[in-house]
Amino acid sequence: MKFAVNFSKEAEQLVKDDSVAIDIFKCPDFSKELIERAEATKPCYIHFALNAGNKKMAEVDWELIQDLRERTETPFVNIHAVAFAKDYPNMDVLTRNPADRKQMVKAAIEDIEVASEKVGAEKIIVENVICRGEGENMMQPIIDPDILSEIVTQTGCGFLLDTAHARMTSMSLGYDVYDYITKLPLEHLKELHVTGIQPDEKGRLRDSMPMTREDWEIAAWVMNKIKDGDIPEPWVVALEYGGVGPAFEWRSEKEILAKQLPTLYDLVKSVPS
Repeated sequence: MKFAVNFSKEAEQLVKDDSVAIDIFKCPDFSKELIERAEATKPCYIHFALNAGNKKMAEVDWELIQDLRERTETPFVNIHAVAFAKDYPNMDVLTRNPADRKQMVKAAIEDIEVASEKVGAEKIIVENVICRGEGENMMQPIIDPDILSEIVTQTGCGFLLDTAHARMTSMSLGYDVYDYITKLPLEHLKELHVTGIQPDEKGRLRDSMPMTREDWEIAAWVMNKIKDGDIPEPWVVALEYGGVGPAFEWRSEKEILAKQLPTLYDLVKSVPS
């Protein structure tokens, strides 16, 4: 099981200085130059900006994706299961209508089938996204554990668990986060993302923030389940703090990385290989 962190200049410097240990950088798919820079220090893998459920999978540049995968030996193509509220303007975000839910499942599966024809279903992993409830951009059914399990089972793909997404969803919708995570299709786990969540100046939760006590508790709980054999061992565990570009550079503090990377590294490496 490898340990990764989002590529950032701060993480890059810490690795070069031997101040922290990682196995691999997690890089976005939008810059070959960035990938080259990361590879000069450590191997990297690609996290793709792909969505299943908005009927845009046929527009994807699959030649580029295959090129990036082969170059970096990225084992899976990650896809976010989505149901954007703007695509369902006549439905309530929290709809429980079976016909509405069926429509969202169908849209996600059809997109994944397009991707499966390009790379194979066994190379695809579906990630849980965030639903914050009424007035927000994501429909509740797409984060429902039963629906995610149905999508994974019908398509034959794997699952990417994002603990921050699960926690934000649970806090927003009033779920118990441990119960919610337990119901997700963890038996198909292939990759694990961990990061902190904190409210912004308006109180809206956001991820890719420093880990808090609650975030550490959830991460430790998941890792213990992996250690006990209750959940399959993922190929990589990534700390999604820090990054590149305007959305992430302001929250890529070197001191945070220097403190939190070793703690998560030790947690991940405590699982016998």
